[in-house]
Amino acid sequence: MVNKLILGTANFGMNYGIAFGKQVSKEEVFRILDLAVEEKVFGVDTAPVYGDAEEVIGEYFSQKGQVLKVITKLPKKYYKSYEDVKSTLLESLKNLKIDSVDYLLVHSFETFKQHKELLDYSLKSLKEQGLLKFYGISVYHPWEVFQFLETFGGNFAVEFPINVFDRRFVPYIEKWKEKGIILFARSVFLQGLFFLPEEKLKGVFERVKEKILRLREISEKLGISLACLCLLFVLNFSQVDGFIVGVDDKKQLEDLLNCAKLKKIDALELEDLEIDDEDIILPYKWRKQ
Repeated sequence: MVNKLILGTANFGMNYGIAFGKQVSKEEVFRILDLAVEEKVFGVDTAPVYGDAEEVIGEYFSQKGQVLKVITKLPKKYYKSYEDVKSTLLESLKNLKIDSVDYLLVHSFETFKQHKELLDYSLKSLKEQGLLKFYGISVYHPWEVFQFLETFGGNFAVEFPINVFDRRFVPYIEKWKEKGIILFARSVFLQGLFFLPEEKLKGVFERVKEKILRLREISEKLGISLACLCLLFVLNFSQVDGFIVGVDDKKQLEDLLNCAKLKKIDALELEDLEIDDEDIILPYKWRKQ
């Protein structure tokens, strides 16, 4: 399962996460990437909006070569033309110091909806030119995948949230896999919400305080860390191609790698922890409360 782990890199370029909220130093990023290469993890997931994360990864690649697969994003903005889309991708390639990207995902469904025909032409053209291997979209809701599917007809990549609380995408995984869709799951730790100290579980988070404490009880009962429990839960979904996880240092990655080598847990033990409260499971709504 180690080869399905993908490093989230938002905290490589800016302060990120509700529990720890810090930016990882470049020296520590390099130590993390060295270990990721050594252990043959899937790759890195980044984006132009993650501060200077692309540049930091690019500096690493300039020293070691492109030793990891790369997922990056086409940022949310108004695109005037195909040339505008292409120049945006070229800027990412320049930052990353690579000639092509493995996966280019539209970062916003709103951007896809606004530029549907332009993106259909542009992404296919950029793939034909060898500047990207696969295109796709990062989404928050299952219905967004269905609309993307209507335009692109399968054989693309989707990045979606999945964790102990949020299981909205689970019923579709098998069907989408049959259509040749490459599946990447993010928000395994729900941006650190599961690790938030009990005294900080206030406001909207008060609604899930009991479930988070219950999750911690289960991890103690099983004798594994809370992060390991959350990771083992998502690894049960074997048809997902990659799971994006964030770490703050090399030690955390070592712990997750060791966890990924453990036997699977019974997902049913966590069944009663599922929730459908979008104020909780969609982090972009946290800032509006």
